[in-house]
Amino acid sequence: MKKFLSIAAAMMIFSSTMFAGIIENPSASTGMAVMKNGSTVKLFYKGTRPTDVKISILDATNKVVYGETIKNVDGFIRPYNFSNLKEGEYTIELLGENGLQVERVNYRFGKVEKLANVMHVAGEPNKYILTVANKGHEVLTVKIYDSIGTLLYNQKEEAEGDFARVYNLENYKGAVTFEVTDSNGVAKTLSL
Repeated sequence: MKKFLSIAAAMMIFSSTMFAGIIENPSASTGMAVMKNGSTVKLFYKGTRPTDVKISILDATNKVVYGETIKNVDGFIRPYNFSNLKEGEYTIELLGENGLQVERVNYRFGKVEKLANVMHVAGEPNKYILTVANKGHEVLTVKIYDSIGTLLYNQKEEAEGDFARVYNLENYKGAVTFEVTDSNGVAKTLSL
């Protein structure tokens, strides 16, 4: 009987560890996101396997103002300084294992106090990546609503510096709205 209980306990621990890893491990998701804070634009990338990734930044006339290739990576966070560029619309293109991914950035002079961005994870129609520019410690309240305003998710998130998290809404299909509120009550609403 003791042997049976020991085996059952070991199986429960193993299965709960495996299940928790599946829920909490965003490594199976791939995609890119950008977050702008003042003149700095951070590019977040997550792939499923190491590969070469080509990044191009284009101005409003589609002229390449910066380009680089990062070799053999499966993920990174990379800051780009726009302070020497003119104000205007810029396009960041990332060519990686999932093909071409594109993000647009509206660069304006001046400091942005808090900025959030949400987008679909490439190849995963019900997964979203939320990024929030932040300095220091912050408690963010993240709420996700469906297209008719029904609350799907409501959670406080601890952030130490910039915040990024993948949200899996596999049980919901349709348009969503993210509402992010900081501890000072500053709210940002983002719709997809």
